[in-house]
Amino acid sequence: MSKVVIGVDLGGTNARAAVVTPEGKLLSRDSRATNAADGPEAVMAAMEASIDAALQEAGMTRADVLSGAIGAPGPLNWQTGVVYTPPNLPGWNNVPLADLMTKRMGFPVFVENDANVACYGEYWSGAARGAETVCLLTLGTGVGGGLVVFGKLVRGIDGTAAETGHVCVVRDGRQCNCGAKGCIEAYASVTGMVRTAVEGIEAGKKTILTEMCGGDLSKLTGKMISDAVEQGDDFAKWVMTETGIYLGTAIGSLINLLNPEKVVLYGGMTAAGDALLNPIRETALKQSFEVPGKRAQIVLAELGGDAGVIGAAGCAYQRWQDSQGK
Repeated sequence: MSKVVIGVDLGGTNARAAVVTPEGKLLSRDSRATNAADGPEAVMAAMEASIDAALQEAGMTRADVLSGAIGAPGPLNWQTGVVYTPPNLPGWNNVPLADLMTKRMGFPVFVENDANVACYGEYWSGAARGAETVCLLTLGTGVGGGLVVFGKLVRGIDGTAAETGHVCVVRDGRQCNCGAKGCIEAYASVTGMVRTAVEGIEAGKKTILTEMCGGDLSKLTGKMISDAVEQGDDFAKWVMTETGIYLGTAIGSLINLLNPEKVVLYGGMTAAGDALLNPIRETALKQSFEVPGKRAQIVLAELGGDAGVIGAAGCAYQRWQDSQGK
């Protein structure tokens, strides 16, 4: 029987595991609660159980596995496999996750940043397959990113490379949670988009968003803004366009810096479709050199919720090959 690799997507609520071939074909998957409140031991037990369940579904055992990788929330050290103090995993403090899971599973287990593995998944088996240089932006509550250059995941010396959410787009702009000001995350995440809407409403803009949130602006959501756009609300359209312009400004800089073939957009915000995508593409083209700007295709992710597990499996295979000198 051919060997396989394991990918795990570790979140604060759920752990998802998948069995994947070295060619990137997903054979089986499993998902279960991480029980994060019970600490690292409970989380690792959940991952172990999920991996075993996925293997059983695929008709395989641990002996059929070359290696595995876990896409985990940072901060972490991808080289040593130590996870420091992730906000959504209480009780974690310098946990040597790679070593502990390797001992549990009986095959090599590596650790990677969760946004990086999503990028690698889309490069390996998704919207960017066939490309050599790929940039990915995760668009949700925050803005994350990943970068593959000539087939290699770029992690940086400290493991913090490709933090695209913290490209500055406004000098002395909004305060970002990272400590800097003017980051793209402060303007073009769901949180940033909602803030743009709230500021406009507080300044007197008329919009159905006020009714949609019952007059309580603290309850305004990105989904409400997207729904209002579909209903033809002019202010909501402006908010969505402004968000796209901020993203396009950042992406234009990334195109000039990296000359990627594909820029992949991943996450819940992409459900807004062309209302967000069109201003992103138009602005990125204006903000970049002509040749790389026209070359770079700005596309939506294809793997959905499987990007993390497939990407982690791809990283597991790449790192196993590296360890074998292949």
